[in-house]
Amino acid sequence: MRRNPGVDSGRGQMLRIGVIANTRKPGARTLVREMQLFSERHGFPFLWEEQTAKLLGTEGRDLAGLIGGVDLLIVAGGDGSLLRVVHAVYPNPVPILGVNIGGLGFLTAVTREEILQALPDLASGLLRLSQRLALKVRGSLRGKKLQIPCVFNDVVLFRGSSSRMARIDVHAGDLLVTEFQADGVVVATPTGSTAYALSAGGPIVVPEAQVFALTPLCPHSLTNRSLVFSADSQVRMTVPERAAPVRLEFDGQSSGVLHCGDWVEIRTAPHPVTLAFLASRDFFQILRQKLRWSGASLPASEKRIETEGGRV
Repeated sequence: MRRNPGVDSGRGQMLRIGVIANTRKPGARTLVREMQLFSERHGFPFLWEEQTAKLLGTEGRDLAGLIGGVDLLIVAGGDGSLLRVVHAVYPNPVPILGVNIGGLGFLTAVTREEILQALPDLASGLLRLSQRLALKVRGSLRGKKLQIPCVFNDVVLFRGSSSRMARIDVHAGDLLVTEFQADGVVVATPTGSTAYALSAGGPIVVPEAQVFALTPLCPHSLTNRSLVFSADSQVRMTVPERAAPVRLEFDGQSSGVLHCGDWVEIRTAPHPVTLAFLASRDFFQILRQKLRWSGASLPASEKRIETEGGRV
């Protein structure tokens, strides 16, 4: 299997595929049982993560043992499930394919029905790989060092439950950008540009782009807009004097509170994360389907999906 970003892998040696399911999601048991049936009918062995294996009453492997023996990880759940796996396996370069058995799902863009139909192709290595930029964060919170080796979606500083507007000084390298007065700021990777940053008015970034974007959340000044930084940039954020504390989250996980004098520094992580997709699926198709974009030039199959969903 070739591991070039955005390139279809040709047919060749059968892949070794590991499966991790969010066992708390409705439909997880049904999906893995159907995958087990495929395995039995075609003599193609999947490797199961230990909690996933319990759904089948069989033996599984812990995560470290699993990723050491596979060419591809299938993660069944929602985007949150995939993010947890990304954090757990980083910086291992094993490609990860997300199957959506949750809600909207941009990262887990493959449906349960699609994955079952695509299993013969996946077993043969017919898939598309996409290398994605990740961020790393270091900082100091009340003198305590902070180190986050992999942020795949976004870093968010926000005012939390405080009624006071957040004030956050932002520097790019040695240069002052501005003091943002807002509900907070979100720094998003290209992958995270379709998550929280999108709802805040940030740009949609092509996923393989080597950039990251900062977007203010409900800024006091209407002239504050998103900023896009190159991958070699270093962004430092601090809380100025007499400003209210701000909360820090990465990929939806709480990482503490910044007070006056505290700081965080964000830069590109040394290793990318590799996502896998069906060979027939591309980023713009995912955007059209998830964001329900429409137009006269859409493929007939997508128009049919919109019509069946009651949309014009």
